[in-house]
Amino acid sequence: MVFKILVSFFAFCLTCFGEVLDVSKAFDISTAQDSQNLEIKFKFGENIYIYQDTFEIKLNGERINSLLNMPKPESVGDHEIILQDFSLLVPFKLVGENLKDDKARLEILYQGCAKNGICYRPQSKIYTITKIDDKFSVAAADKQDTNQLSDEENIASELDSSGFLLSLATFFGYGLLLAFTPCVFPMIPILSSIIVSKSGRNLNAKTGFMLSLVYVVAMSLAYALAGVAASLLGFGVLGALQNVWVLSVFALFFVLLASSMFGFYDIKLPSKFENLISKKSQNSSGLIGVFIMGFASALIVSPCVAAPLAGALLYIAQSGDTFYGGTMLFGMGLGMGVPLLVIGASSGKILPKPGAWMDGIKSLFGFLMLIMAVWLMARIFGSFFELVGYGVIGVFMAVYFGAFEAAASGAMKFKKALAILVFVYSIMLIAGGFLGSRDALSPLSGLNFTSFDQAQLNFRSVKNLNELKDLIKNADKPVMVDFYADWCASCKEIEKITFKDSAVAGKLGDFTLVRVDVTQSGEQNDAILREFGLIDPPALLFFKSGEELKPLRTIGFISPEKFLEKISKI
Repeated sequence: MVFKILVSFFAFCLTCFGEVLDVSKAFDISTAQDSQNLEIKFKFGENIYIYQDTFEIKLNGERINSLLNMPKPESVGDHEIILQDFSLLVPFKLVGENLKDDKARLEILYQGCAKNGICYRPQSKIYTITKIDDKFSVAAADKQDTNQLSDEENIASELDSSGFLLSLATFFGYGLLLAFTPCVFPMIPILSSIIVSKSGRNLNAKTGFMLSLVYVVAMSLAYALAGVAASLLGFGVLGALQNVWVLSVFALFFVLLASSMFGFYDIKLPSKFENLISKKSQNSSGLIGVFIMGFASALIVSPCVAAPLAGALLYIAQSGDTFYGGTMLFGMGLGMGVPLLVIGASSGKILPKPGAWMDGIKSLFGFLMLIMAVWLMARIFGSFFELVGYGVIGVFMAVYFGAFEAAASGAMKFKKALAILVFVYSIMLIAGGFLGSRDALSPLSGLNFTSFDQAQLNFRSVKNLNELKDLIKNADKPVMVDFYADWCASCKEIEKITFKDSAVAGKLGDFTLVRVDVTQSGEQNDAILREFGLIDPPALLFFKSGEELKPLRTIGFISPEKFLEKISKI
């Protein structure tokens, strides 16, 4: 019954976006030609417009807007927009002056929105103009060479051409591959703590699986709805949730949950609601809370963008088919939740029976909840708060589990040894915080034990889109642009694993390195994300001679080996 309600809610939420025009109907572009000119006709759907500053006409990569009869824009607020249908004439004489092997590439770039607030991703239309016996032939390049597409564009193309069941199975597989990434890891202690907190009710494998299923379905629904919203509303959807108020409330919730684990109080619904729920089902109590926790965890605890997610978002934005794309994201979320379902199904076997051991396990998860609270607030207060916070919690945890108590039996001695190790590591974390370390896995790195190669990585920062464009255009070396945010788990994984690899650091010495920090949402950061068709970090973009090398665009984590393979092609 619960599952049917969730599925119905999911379908209802997606239909809320059903009035969005297909992108081909929102922007209808056609061509006509005579002996002198190529005419490009733009026809907008109802209540559709485009931004003037995103509208570009390029001939063999060179912007030619100033040479054409551009439409007159209208001022609306802070933006210049084009509201009315219009036509452009591209003289074949101009094309003839820019031919390469009797061919020219004409590219039209634009981004538009509907007046109801829904915006489409940046769009492009490409034409190949060929000269044969002093005559020009124009053909639309609707099917692009897959060798010139980024990973997410390839995935979007596969979605467009594959059947429903095959696409769903593919995205479920993508989810399985993503299940062991930083996107999912933070959810393991959250779900485990929920299971442990209910263990006093003679929890069995069936009940544990049901709790996990509700949690995973809610998580999958959150990914689907957030994905649809990101595609339709633009960018920075996950980043918008990483503000001080949302993170503080969620961190406070973890502290409250931890306090209940320590036995300070029990978190229960009011008895009136408990009795009402128990009349329906003995096992349904608390499922609503588990659902809310799963939904919120996906959005707040582990914001993550990977190539499959970006590909589905690109498909939704380009096709307007929110239900199909959202269902694929829902399937991906289910795949990501498989390890969590395994934890729930096995809970009846791996958890000890109620008693002293269970009290110890509940306390352990209480400390894990406190660590989760520090991890969230570190996105606001920085690395010093993170390392010192972990260290302080670790000291209390070590003392709680008997680091300095006498141990009689062998099991108690083993427990004491582990507690002492936790205590020593916690002291290192506290010291590392004051030494300026940034990595909890390397707390003494503040003593400047970093390698020479790593020290050579010098990222330049930019404040706005114009500054970034100028840097890319004027660079005398290939450019790598790293889109980063403090709240992005995969961004930190790239920084700690990929960029710290000595071979990678050596190769990146041949690049101009640029970092766009989008930790804080704002007009400047939103404009940069919009320009490059990105939703949220992590993303690595590569440029050469001012042009992006799209096949090398990387969304999500990439290992040092695969990274080296990519940049060796530049």
